Amino acid sequence: MVPIHTHYDNLKVARNAPPEVIRAAYKTLSQKYHPDRNGNSPEAIRVIQIINSAYAVLSDPEKRREHDEWIAHAEDQPRHHAENMETLLTRERKRSPRRRHRKSLFAFLRPRHEPSLNLHRLLDKARMTLDVFSRKLFRKT
Repeated sequence: MVPIHTHYDNLKVARNAPPEVIRAAYKTLSQKYHPDRNGNSPEAIRVIQIINSAYAVLSDPEKRREHDEWIAHAEDQPRHHAENMETLLTRERKRSPRRRHRKSLFAFLRPRHEPSLNLHRLLDKARMTLDVFSRKLFRKT
């Protein structure tokens, strides 16, 4: 299971937190990062937008359920993805030379800096970027 950054992390609450705790965390963070208290800085505006969007999702029971399903799917994805990658690599070895030649005709569609079967690396880079972004966002000043 790969940890991912979620709206729960943005509001700094547990995933099983009741609505009252979510509301209290939202109020606390919105008061701390409100642009009026921080001189209308662009950073404060960006942070308050993230907090508002997280609260909008977690305060609505239907959106929260969908968000929880997305988290469960996203955390299980790398394990399934690794199994699928092994299957793809095995198939690649079994293909005939002619088939590989036809595939190379479309090599210009792939990014030159990434080998063909590295979608999982791109996803990992995106997760790491999101993690770094969220850590910078909520670092203690």
